[in-house]
Amino acid sequence: MTQNAIMHVSLQQLSSIVAIMAAAITLLFVGLIYSVVRINRLNSRLKALLRGTSADLESVLADHMNTVESTVHRMDLLEQAVAILQAKQPLCLRYGGLERYDAFQDVGGQQSFSLVLLDERGDGLVMSSVHSRSDVRVYAKSIENGQPSHKLSGEEQKALAAARAR
Repeated sequence: MTQNAIMHVSLQQLSSIVAIMAAAITLLFVGLIYSVVRINRLNSRLKALLRGTSADLESVLADHMNTVESTVHRMDLLEQAVAILQAKQPLCLRYGGLERYDAFQDVGGQQSFSLVLLDERGDGLVMSSVHSRSDVRVYAKSIENGQPSHKLSGEEQKALAAARAR
């Protein structure tokens, strides 16, 4: 009888062990399915990253780093060029004024003109062209800090006012 009791206890233990093993196998199977799904997702993301190339991830990343370094170098050069342009910008002639007029009563069509070109600091020039029936004369006057080097005519003053207004 003790042998049946031992067998009976052993059968209960055996059924418990089988149940535990079945639960463990079920958990392992679920874990396997989860892992396969994750691996497939990672593979598709890797293929998208490699974009159909036959290269491995390491060479793709190395190429990408080379591109980044090249871009950083080009950006540094562009920033230097922009700094140079910004330093020169106040010296560029940016503001202009033009006044057309008839210099003489017997010449029409407003072929005479006064042109003023100024930079950011108010430096520049006044150029006037006076047209008559027999010839054309051109005059130039410098402007420093907004002040002309020579006395300006009325038309030149109008052109200077127009340049300052812009």
